[in-house]
Amino acid sequence: MHVIWKRPDGFQNALPDDFRRIALSNGAHLWLHRHELDWYPFQVSGDWEGQDQTKRLNRLVNMLDAPQSSWKAYLEQISDDDFELKEGQSFTEITKTLIAWVTELEQSAKGHTWEIEIVRCALHDVLEKLQKFI
Repeated sequence: MHVIWKRPDGFQNALPDDFRRIALSNGAHLWLHRHELDWYPFQVSGDWEGQDQTKRLNRLVNMLDAPQSSWKAYLEQISDDDFELKEGQSFTEITKTLIAWVTELEQSAKGHTWEIEIVRCALHDVLEKLQKFI
């Protein structure tokens, strides 16, 4: 399994106005598509689960500039999602499962050096948001 960054240039014939820009913790800026929240900016590939993982990862990345209440609402509803969660898992257990998954993805970034840096920083920032809930 690996994670790649889809560059904004040429993404589905998108125009500059189709994107919004957020600052990452390392000072870089990540362009996020305003409407395509499931399939952009990253892709998880390597096995049949790649599509579901891509959607889940992109939802988290697209919430980087969202308030804590949005994160909490997402984490509360993810228990209904197909994430190999056991019935009755607590909010904290679900969050820890997500943290472990994102940590694993952080180590599997692929691309040019600067692309890997963008992927890893975005995932690091997601981890910081998630850790506030444990």
